[in-house]
Amino acid sequence: MGLFFSIVPPFAEDSNLTTQKKEIPSKTESNEERGEPLTAFQGIIQPIRLTCSVQQALGEHLLSCYPREACGVLLGAAAAGGMQIHTYVPIRNVAPNPLHTFIPDPEDWVKALYLEPAPIGLFHSHPQSAPIPSITDLRGLRALGPEFLVYLIGSLGRNPDIPLIKGYHIDRQRDPNGKLSIHLQEVPLHALLK
Repeated sequence: MGLFFSIVPPFAEDSNLTTQKKEIPSKTESNEERGEPLTAFQGIIQPIRLTCSVQQALGEHLLSCYPREACGVLLGAAAAGGMQIHTYVPIRNVAPNPLHTFIPDPEDWVKALYLEPAPIGLFHSHPQSAPIPSITDLRGLRALGPEFLVYLIGSLGRNPDIPLIKGYHIDRQRDPNGKLSIHLQEVPLHALLK
């Protein structure tokens, strides 16, 4: 029997998940206080679609790495009505403190960047907190090239045998002065049955 993976609807909260104090910046903080200029998403919210094999691979990798953070790249393409992810490639986490952060193994990372088709997204897990971007996650967005359009975060929820996942589009915009701002827009995740 396959591994089940719970896809969390946008904006859903799980009261049994703990979050770190600095998970999501307050709307009242200035850009300087947040350390990142975040902008409002102005596009149409399109879902991210995951194949069954990707759901299975994400769940297995998250559980096999627990209690360390898992990470990897997502391969897919823009499809009618949203992004479709058809392959997940796990990457070793070489962070000095893998319980609370991830750093992709440089060798794995370079190999992944040259895959065909090219990666369009990043996955990582939050083993002890909700699948919501942390301040560290938001700051790390600048390291991703423009080809990275999708950001998935997995977490263990009420049932540690059934991981949770949330999906985000990476929205990049330039202000009139050319300064780049990056924002994660939570979007619906759809499970493809075939």
